[in-house]
Amino acid sequence: MKSVSAKWAEFIQGTTAKSVPPEVLDHAKVRMLDVIGTGLAARGLKVPELARAFVSGSSGPATIVGHPDRVAPIDAALVNATLMNGRSEDDFLQKSHPGALTIPGALAVAEEMGRGGADVLAGVIVGYEIVARAFLGAPHMLPKFRASGVAGTVGAAATGARMYGLDVEKTMHALGAAACFAHGFGQGFLSGSTEVKLNVGMASRQGLSAAILAKLGATASPVAFEGDVGYFRAFSGTADNAEAATRDLGTHYLIQDTVYKECPICIFTQTPVALAKQIAPQIDASKIERIVLTSPDLTYTNPGFLNNKPYRTHLQAAISARFCTAAALLGKAVESYELYDQLEEPEVLALAEKIELVNRGPDQERLDLEVVQQGGATFRASGVEHDTLFPTKDKVLAKFRRLTGPLPIDTEKVIAVMMELEKVDDIRVLTDLLRTQK
Repeated sequence: MKSVSAKWAEFIQGTTAKSVPPEVLDHAKVRMLDVIGTGLAARGLKVPELARAFVSGSSGPATIVGHPDRVAPIDAALVNATLMNGRSEDDFLQKSHPGALTIPGALAVAEEMGRGGADVLAGVIVGYEIVARAFLGAPHMLPKFRASGVAGTVGAAATGARMYGLDVEKTMHALGAAACFAHGFGQGFLSGSTEVKLNVGMASRQGLSAAILAKLGATASPVAFEGDVGYFRAFSGTADNAEAATRDLGTHYLIQDTVYKECPICIFTQTPVALAKQIAPQIDASKIERIVLTSPDLTYTNPGFLNNKPYRTHLQAAISARFCTAAALLGKAVESYELYDQLEEPEVLALAEKIELVNRGPDQERLDLEVVQQGGATFRASGVEHDTLFPTKDKVLAKFRRLTGPLPIDTEKVIAVMMELEKVDDIRVLTDLLRTQK
């Protein structure tokens, strides 16, 4: 029997822009446009600026999006991942942020190696796939570990291996090394501190580093994932889900299951906000007596979902079900990043205090929001987790234009290049458009 990493490596090496169905290729282009847009819009935020300062002595061929900087590929992976994840508005797949984890490495290596758009798209497709499958094989990592840091490191290595053109054996070594480098937990979501945002950047950097080390001759166990003391047992406590990590590999591309964010908040607060926006036009917020939000176990237990006042940082508010739901019920501009800096808004805080959060239990996906007004009038909305969040090309184009319109970027030209990316012979046609003069 082939090992998990052997099956993944064969898939990674064999995937090209021409080998995947056209709809998968189109989906990858739209995913890239969405995540690059969130990265451009995150210019000047604290965490990306910390990452830029950290790599300030670096030089190399790789672009930092929205900036004039050129740095080494692993450093571009770090900074660009913090940019793309910086506003908490990037995409989501199997509990991870795959775009921020894999697109930075694909762009950086393409600039280093002179690769074209078709190679970048292939690198992104395999990266998303392995980010998701590294979680599916170890789903019990949550909530103890953070999937973006753990599964994301492995997915970033998959992208790096594909971009460097590693053979099957070296790709196995890259994946196994990344499994050992994987890391991350969620305490920072409770305190609102920066390490959880930096975690995405470091996962992207560590994954690309694993691919580079494998290219140079580093080795890893062929059973790094399913072995007796391997990744699955270390992060999930069991290897019983190993089969799920390779099931239907190459027949259903998991990038197609990716959801996107309309609001710059945690993925687990997106559906509560969507439900609250359904109810908001029907109610008089000043007459609300009680609100009950019932959520699936993995949502309820996600670090920060239960955050309550006082909110001391932007992150504490943006990940809080109470803060986000209250803001949406009040008709606040929940799509605005700046809203979540208004940490002492009396109206929002008062309504948030009326929200009761209930755990529906495991193996459930439905969320229910109930709002009770004075006199007993009751309003309800229900939805399946993430059901409102599957992206369309039109939604992504509108979001990209909204986020990048005020920036010194030729928005329409970037869109035009991205929509024909498989025809671009040199990725610098795109990355030159993503750099700024200052």
